Amino acid sequence: MIEEELSAMAAELSGKLSRVRKSFVLQVSPEKVKDACQHVSQLDGYYHLSTVTGADMGDKISVMYHFWKGKEFVTVEADVPKSDRHLPSISSELPSALLYEAEVKDLLGVVFDGNPLMGTRLLLPDIYPEDAPPPLTKEADPEKIRKMMELE
Repeated sequence: MIEEELSAMAAELSGKLSRVRKSFVLQVSPEKVKDACQHVSQLDGYYHLSTVTGADMGDKISVMYHFWKGKEFVTVEADVPKSDRHLPSISSELPSALLYEAEVKDLLGVVFDGNPLMGTRLLLPDIYPEDAPPPLTKEADPEKIRKMMELE
């Protein structure tokens, strides 16, 4: 049942649906991520956004929104190029995303347009250099960052 609903959603949003073990992954373009997350959160029992994660994939950042129902997950995934790390925030529709998006911004440099926490740091110290790459990106060199912070 859920697979049919997700397949229809993928077609409607010009996305791609895949299955990984007990999880479904719905890949969408950045401009469709808000609609996809809203749709998934309205599926029977999938209202719980358990976290938002990200991964540096080289030339892009993959942002994943994980929805949970019992032992099943639906992940909405969108890739943003490193040259333009912007995604629309889903926090106005799903307030639980507010802090998760702020974490991804601090650690991977993705700006969630519309999230009121984008001008503040949640995880990084105040002395983290503005011109240093986000710490979980492949460009980040911990030794250089420590020197920039005058910790060494």
